Amino acid sequence: MNRRREFLTQFGAFAAMTRIDAGELKAAPTPAAGAWDTSWVEALASASYRVVFNAEDIADGAAMAYAETFLKDFHDAHGTADAQTRPVIVFRRLGTPMALDDVLWDRYGIGEDAKITDSRTRGPARRNIYKAQLETLRQRGLISLVCSIALGNWSGRAAKRTNRKAEDVLAEARANLIPGAIVVPSGIYALIRAQNAGCAFMPGT
Repeated sequence: MNRRREFLTQFGAFAAMTRIDAGELKAAPTPAAGAWDTSWVEALASASYRVVFNAEDIADGAAMAYAETFLKDFHDAHGTADAQTRPVIVFRRLGTPMALDDVLWDRYGIGEDAKITDSRTRGPARRNIYKAQLETLRQRGLISLVCSIALGNWSGRAAKRTNRKAEDVLAEARANLIPGAIVVPSGIYALIRAQNAGCAFMPGT
């Protein structure tokens, strides 16, 4: 009984921490077992220090700032090289657009919808203003994971706004992710699997 109570307590804490919503608990169309790209799990093994950030909101790109701080502070404290430190960012829920490339930001008015201003134009962002920062982090070892369910939910909303078919928008979204991004069954799966592989958990907002 004590073990069961402890499990339920821990699960409740995790659910609150990740803000699990009904949309992400829905069954999504999935590839056959073993068809998901899990190469990122093996990539974690070579790093001495690993962390996963839960980017469930854009929050002015906080997840990227935290990843940069992780790399810097471990270098300062332990003299680590980038190869010894591995940040993971899970893009889910409202944070999903950060994993979409410029063409989608322009085509679907993501910056206007999310009220994100481009410092270059001082108007609604028509490009992914976080892309350059993410690319620099990718070159330093960042693993970017995108929730398949959140991607489908975003595609459905974008399709409704533009009178297009949701499946067509989803195909576009999958074809226009930021470089190196990997689609995973869900953000919940990615957060748990990363921790199974030795990552510390950190909020990304």
